[in-house]
Amino acid sequence: MASVVLADDLPTPNPSRNAYFGDLHLHTSLSFDAIAFRTNTLPEDSYRFAQGDAVNYLGREVRRRTPLDFLAVTDHAEYLGVSRLARDSKGPMANTLWSRLMAGTDGDLLATMRKLSPSGFRGEAPIAELRTDELVTSNWQLIVDAAQRYYRPGKFTTFVAFEWSPMPAGAHLHRNVIFRGPKFPQRPFSAIDSMRPEDLWRYAENNREHGIDTVIIPHNSNLSDGRMFAVTDSDGAAMSREYAETRARNERLVEVTQSKGTSETRPEFSPTDEAAPFELVDLPGTEKPGGYVRQAYARGLQIESRIGVNPFALGMVGATDAHSGVSATEENNFPGALGTGDSQVDPQRLFTEKSPVMHMPLTVISASGLTGVWAEQNTRESIFDAFKRRETFATSGGRMSVRMFAGWDFAPGLVRKSNWLLQAYARGVPMGADLLARDGAGSRSPRFLLQAIKDPDGANLDRIQIVKVWLRDGVEQERVFDAVWAGKRRPDAKTGKLPPLGDTVDLKTATYTNTIGAVQLSGEWTDPQFDPAASAIYYARVLEIPSPRWTTYLAVRNGLAPPAGVSPMIQERAWTSPIFYKP
Repeated sequence: MASVVLADDLPTPNPSRNAYFGDLHLHTSLSFDAIAFRTNTLPEDSYRFAQGDAVNYLGREVRRRTPLDFLAVTDHAEYLGVSRLARDSKGPMANTLWSRLMAGTDGDLLATMRKLSPSGFRGEAPIAELRTDELVTSNWQLIVDAAQRYYRPGKFTTFVAFEWSPMPAGAHLHRNVIFRGPKFPQRPFSAIDSMRPEDLWRYAENNREHGIDTVIIPHNSNLSDGRMFAVTDSDGAAMSREYAETRARNERLVEVTQSKGTSETRPEFSPTDEAAPFELVDLPGTEKPGGYVRQAYARGLQIESRIGVNPFALGMVGATDAHSGVSATEENNFPGALGTGDSQVDPQRLFTEKSPVMHMPLTVISASGLTGVWAEQNTRESIFDAFKRRETFATSGGRMSVRMFAGWDFAPGLVRKSNWLLQAYARGVPMGADLLARDGAGSRSPRFLLQAIKDPDGANLDRIQIVKVWLRDGVEQERVFDAVWAGKRRPDAKTGKLPPLGDTVDLKTATYTNTIGAVQLSGEWTDPQFDPAASAIYYARVLEIPSPRWTTYLAVRNGLAPPAGVSPMIQERAWTSPIFYKP
């Protein structure tokens, strides 16, 4: 299955690389759970919305104000497209149980989802008539054709993709599978084919032998019941070197933020990190450290110290996981993400009723997130190569851009020079890369170069932090350092904490002003606790000044008080992929 898309007037590649923003996780009515939520969008609607066109969602016109640069539609491979086919009164599934259920009430639609979920997600015997070769390949072809039709090299990039969605005992162990192109497989790989990630990796490696490359991205690790970053394989055996190498080769990235919560860390695991309680979902199992990325980095160092390979050397990305077909991340323009349950026709109901899916009011849903990449040009090849080298960053929904480099030979003050990027690439390594120990460096820390630029339509910047994860005498350690900040603040002499900058939010009008904070932050940082003999992982986190959360905008538009249970304000942020120091 191959197709060629020709570029016209493709811009010259930028050797210093441009920031491009997109979504790598989105569902349309080809996903059987999305259509059960009354979502009617198709992949072509998703590509149009991402480029700024208006589309219909839940009976109203919605439009993204700031277009995206790239998009992957990742419909569930499990029973791909069959529920939508069942709605066609003249289609191949007319006059079946499935067509009667799909034509019924909301309760019937949810019943359909519950009939399909055990075999689709939980490993029970599949429903044979819903996964014939013809159904699988024809619905997969819809995904491929839409991506090919909307790919505009140099202007807007589409990725052929799917989601593999196993849920053993309810644990989300899902992965998104993104293809580089121009060749694609004949069919996706679903949890019906296998619930084991080892088999998904084997599918990817078999494809790679035939010139079909992929990146596989774990997501919703916060909902994995602590199993996403387990220290064992799928059989519960101690992780072998071969397993770790295979996982690291296939899974280069991890989704750290999305509509169903943030998976960076939690206050229980990072009690000294004041920014840890951010857009968290509290459900059974979400309190386990094996579901969070910062703790996975520490586990990866532990495993590497034993077997010589780090299976969790992951770059960071963000996505929506919207089951609406629309990649909406703008707080003041957020239509919801999960179909009928989050309809805004009656906000008071939305603020109080529990969702049958999330089992809590859908006000907990986040208007998040996006992936940023540093790539030479806006093409599949260039952006995919950035995925593979992990030169990526995640945002909680905005388009702030952030860069981080580390090196041994950066002259002090380099980041203020006009040609600093060329020297940074030539003399150091960017986010996502390994930084090897330098002979003769002694105990001197590498120098980190940092730059963050605000979203042109968003809030000013508060600070850039460095999060360090390492081992001391075999014990996992972490620390958050304030590296660069706005204003004339100084860290407290006793605690070392940087005081808050404040906020300008008016909750009565759902407004804020950019009278504090910075448009751009840049600077340099060295590790005051650097140990040249200890492996360490460093990533940057950028915080904006506070602004109203989407629920506050919705409340003010409808004359209601902001809902209980969620913060009325949000401090949007970005996370870079780490730099991995190796002694």
